[in-house]
Amino acid sequence: MRIEKSIFKYIEQELYNYSETKRELDDYKDDIIEGTVRPEVSVSGGRMGDSTGSKAIKLTTSKFILKSEKVVKAVEKSLRILTDDHNKLYKLRYNDCMSWVEVIAEMHISERTFYRLRREIVAMVGQELGLINWQ
Repeated sequence: MRIEKSIFKYIEQELYNYSETKRELDDYKDDIIEGTVRPEVSVSGGRMGDSTGSKAIKLTTSKFILKSEKVVKAVEKSLRILTDDHNKLYKLRYNDCMSWVEVIAEMHISERTFYRLRREIVAMVGQELGLINWQ
């Protein structure tokens, strides 16, 4: 089964950005907890609003948090399921940003094996994100 080109590119972009997404997610959550994201003073009946409740609502309803957590969980779950070769290719290609030629040389694999492993990583993450339905 083929993966639609635009979906493949989107998933690969999420793989390249995984570390940054995870860092931004953690920073954003910390900012909410510490009260540094859009400080709000709500007055209800002359009393201050519940800041803890407000923070909890932000943490559970933020579109950025929901999307980022979905991506982070999909990548992490996929890498736990996939083989050591997949994980090594992920690290070299998406973390270290090596070219496919460099990855092939480093892993001592064929070009065909590189593309198969890459496709399997993208497919697994795509399934976890609900973008691909392979049975």
